[in-house]
Amino acid sequence: MRVRTTLLSLGLAALTVTGISAPAQADTWIYKGAYPTKSACANAGLSYQRQGWDAFKCVLVSASEVDLYVK
Repeated sequence: MRVRTTLLSLGLAALTVTGISAPAQADTWIYKGAYPTKSACANAGLSYQRQGWDAFKCVLVSASEVDLYVK
């Protein structure tokens, strides 16, 4: 009886932690690299979308650098 209660408590704790952390991960942008042009960044972003990522964005850092983020 005590073992069953302990296992149930651990299982519920694991589900709670997973449920809390999953939405936060879905809303964060993940840096994937820097590209010399916006078109090169967009091509890489489209490639990530074909691999299953939901969205991408290209952020201009300087005249010769565009950063790629996916989520």
